[in-house]
Amino acid sequence: MRARELTALKRLGLAALLLAPVTALASAPAPTPGQVFDLYAQVIVHGDAAAQTTLARYLDTDNGPAFAAALAAASHLDDAPELADWPKAAAALRKRQASVHCVTNSVHHPQADIADVDYRCHLPDLTALLPVYRAHPVPFNGPHPPQMSSELATAYTQMIATAPDRERIITVSFERDHDGGAWRVQNPSPLMGGLADAFLPFFEWNEHPPGEDR
Repeated sequence: MRARELTALKRLGLAALLLAPVTALASAPAPTPGQVFDLYAQVIVHGDAAAQTTLARYLDTDNGPAFAAALAAASHLDDAPELADWPKAAAALRKRQASVHCVTNSVHHPQADIADVDYRCHLPDLTALLPVYRAHPVPFNGPHPPQMSSELATAYTQMIATAPDRERIITVSFERDHDGGAWRVQNPSPLMGGLADAFLPFFEWNEHPPGEDR
């Protein structure tokens, strides 16, 4: 997992420690579980400000806003070091990311207060970029932050706009507070990582070159 994802997860972990139940705030009518799970996806995938506010209100703790903000930070893929100095590539990523659909597909309950949510996500398939990437890989183990070459940035900017969608099922676990309280995400990294690997697959390509057995 790249350094940026680890930073986001550290922030999330710190925020989670602050989420002990406190006196309930005034709240709107409770959403259905399906609406809650879709709300989490909207925050993680898009960092949508309205969804972030709604999620913070739903969590109903003083530190709900910090937790929702930590989740939303995962959506800022255009801040990745690979894109530094390539504003057109970052803009193309933002535009394509805005069109992503990632919604609840099915929910399994291994226990009454546990939910394993399968999200159906339509994410860009960048495998057509592989020939260019093999000629101009992004170094992740050097002394400098990883960054695209000009050749790769140009090809990426073009391909991210036209790459076909690929459907993926990504499973995320939730746990419900006692007495029918809020559903809280247990580990958002599958959705965070799936999003990052779809839009910026270079670290994954270095670790597990496509076409090679793992």
